Amino acid sequence: MEFSGIGKQSSGKIDGVVTIKGGVYDDLDIDGVCTVEGDLETQQLKINGVCTCHGSIAATDFSCDGVLTVHGNVCVTAIDIDGVVTINGGKLEADKIVCDGVLTTEGEISADVIKANGKISAREIVGDDVTIKSYWSNGFTKLLFKITEKTGFRFSQIDLIEATTVDLRGVRAKVVNGRNVTIGKNCEIGRVDCSGQLKIDASAIVREITGEYTMS
Repeated sequence: MEFSGIGKQSSGKIDGVVTIKGGVYDDLDIDGVCTVEGDLETQQLKINGVCTCHGSIAATDFSCDGVLTVHGNVCVTAIDIDGVVTINGGKLEADKIVCDGVLTTEGEISADVIKANGKISAREIVGDDVTIKSYWSNGFTKLLFKITEKTGFRFSQIDLIEATTVDLRGVRAKVVNGRNVTIGKNCEIGRVDCSGQLKIDASAIVREITGEYTMS
């Protein structure tokens, strides 16, 4: 393991099994198994291994190809998820979220742009441009989908989605609220509230439609 220390403006690469205190880092690269006891703040965070953070995470650039569990909030500029991220009891705030893996949170996801080809489970998603296309994926996520297909794992599940532009496929949601809304294949939506252009695939299930919209 290489690690340059704990404290303000430190940086490190973790290859082994390590427990560290929270702190402020220039960058942190986790390839091993890491437990963080406290809040973590860094410019760049890369997780290719397994990490459990008993606190909140703040970062500028954040990528996860491994497995991360956070017991707190996550506030980042940009996050790229190809692995599995679980946020227990907190929320995720970002300018941009790209998710080809699995993202689960008990709280809210807030971002200007969300592009997901993986699976998202959340109580609420709020953004400007939200695209979630969960039904087909590649690599690791596709294998997980195939193994757990009978349990509904293949579908993203969100209580409320609210954004200016919404484009969904393979999503189960209670309410979708947007200006321009596309409900694609394998979607099951309780209510759509649309104020602009609305497009619904013939195979999708939408139980209620409200708002001043134009079908396209």
